[in-house]
Amino acid sequence: MSDVEGLMTADPKLVKNAKLLNEVSYAEAIEMALFGAKQIHPRTFEPILSKKILMRIRSTFDPKNTGTIVTASPSARTKKTVKCVSAIRNVGLIDLSGGITFAAPGTATKIFTTLSEKNVNVMMVSSNPSESSLSLIVKKSDLEKAVTTLEMNLLGKTIKNIDATPNVSIIAVIGSGMKGTVGVASKVFSAAQKTNVNVIMIAQGSSERNLAFVVKDSDCKSVVQSLHEEFQLDKIN
Repeated sequence: MSDVEGLMTADPKLVKNAKLLNEVSYAEAIEMALFGAKQIHPRTFEPILSKKILMRIRSTFDPKNTGTIVTASPSARTKKTVKCVSAIRNVGLIDLSGGITFAAPGTATKIFTTLSEKNVNVMMVSSNPSESSLSLIVKKSDLEKAVTTLEMNLLGKTIKNIDATPNVSIIAVIGSGMKGTVGVASKVFSAAQKTNVNVIMIAQGSSERNLAFVVKDSDCKSVVQSLHEEFQLDKIN
């Protein structure tokens, strides 16, 4: 029970016609929780996942509303390509770059260890194929601390340049039906392009259940709305 109807296709504050999801899989619900859905914490699933216990997320104030069912085996009719567009707003971006030494084994370990020692959690990571640069997303409240500790410990050694950008947002398109489906990424970035927004960073999980990218926070709402429309999430049920 909570003070919300259940899991939604998007944050109603960003998309007025966001719809309540009748049924989602555990895997989808976990992705939604990780990418900003405030209705439930990801660790809530730990004690029930192994036993495949059915979960219902619903409002305490509206007992007649059935809310969202979270199940290990969702029905075939609910297995949509994309189910949800989530957003984590007002986070910070750090772009790191270097020369040959940056691509050497152990560089990423040094970076993450340095940040971990200052209790900075890296929320999202993306690297280019040449391994000459690395982009990190951290909480906005940790941005200054993260940049300072990297400058003090690694700048001029492992890292040659550090650029920080405050006030960006992570947008994640989530759905189990994305796995193995051709053209999802094309539709995602086509929807972003319609709003004339520059995509700053891209990352996709190995599960293929989510595709996440970063934009300026001022562009977040328009992109989420465009994605919601592109995948017709207002008609999902």
